[in-house]
Amino acid sequence: MSIRDAIRSRRSTRRYADRLVPEDVLESLLALAHRAPHLTEWPPRVTVVSGREQVARLLARYAGVYGLVEGAPYLLVGLIPGDSELARLDLGFVLEQVVLEATRLGLATCWMTGSYYPDRVTQEIALEPGEVVAATVALGYPREDAMARLHDAAIRRLVSAHRRRPLEDLAFRGRWGVRWTSEGTDPRVLEVLEMARLAPSAKNSQPWRFVLEHGVGEEFPALHLFLTHAMPMDGGIVMAHIALAAAEVGWAGRWQVRWRDLDLAAAVGAPPSVVPVGSFVPKSD
Repeated sequence: MSIRDAIRSRRSTRRYADRLVPEDVLESLLALAHRAPHLTEWPPRVTVVSGREQVARLLARYAGVYGLVEGAPYLLVGLIPGDSELARLDLGFVLEQVVLEATRLGLATCWMTGSYYPDRVTQEIALEPGEVVAATVALGYPREDAMARLHDAAIRRLVSAHRRRPLEDLAFRGRWGVRWTSEGTDPRVLEVLEMARLAPSAKNSQPWRFVLEHGVGEEFPALHLFLTHAMPMDGGIVMAHIALAAAEVGWAGRWQVRWRDLDLAAAVGAPPSVVPVGSFVPKSD
């Protein structure tokens, strides 16, 4: 399975089978988290809590409309080296790479940034000085019975997880407010934008906005990313989708982090209500 196939097939799973993940698979996911590209000088760390009873103890008993996660045998724990917006941006970027690799390997996941007990999590893992628990991801094999599938489908409908805004509502051509259309767009760029559109976000708010700016003689545009609300992990997640999809289609680019950079906003005429995140620009030789 390619990463783009993983992006298309990834779903938030809340019912897990009583089946262990092979130890070498868990080790490979943690190794990926350790070596994955990151956005900051002090990257996040990912560890794992094993055991259905241990995981159940760490998860909140009430999760609102999102529903409870039941039977997960593992919990990936995202740790940041001190709480800051940039650290949370980087955690979204790194941990989503792990989530997509898990999906590629046939595993199920569910992002959780609020429905767990941080104090209990810290009792299960060894924290390094200054580290903060910032997110968790349930991990395991999905239950395949009809009731589990019906439950997850109902939750997805309830939170409109199956709905995604059209790209025309998310992207601008050159400057903020200038209508973008897919007509005449390089198919590789269109594919990367589609992979960005499919990224998960808190409450399925789909806060990403893109300004595509073509330079003279450049094969690919600079892609400027903004958020309609200051949720750094949502920004990091979509940045991972863009970077991974671009690598698969042959778009050689790299992220320049420009979190809350007013110069970026001014350059493309973005309104003060949005948060500048970064620019995906062609790699220099």
